[in-house]
Amino acid sequence: MRLRIETVPPLPPLKAWLTVSPGLFNLLGTRTISDLRKRIVRDFQLPDEIYLELDGFELFGRDSISDLLEKDDLIQYLPFPL
Repeated sequence: MRLRIETVPPLPPLKAWLTVSPGLFNLLGTRTISDLRKRIVRDFQLPDEIYLELDGFELFGRDSISDLLEKDDLIQYLPFPL
């Protein structure tokens, strides 16, 4: 599956495509929102004090990507409010 990733100010601007896969036999892949968040932090070298949103709704860590997200969804990467 491919997803669009976008940061929101005050984070540095970023708009990127990201492919996600559950991995071989559902191992070592990007299966949960928490996996996705960790991958975004690592791949784009962004701060980890953030949360992810889809259509204005927060995505929670343990939820399955395959249950929530669809191809080409726009995931926003936002800093936690102060």
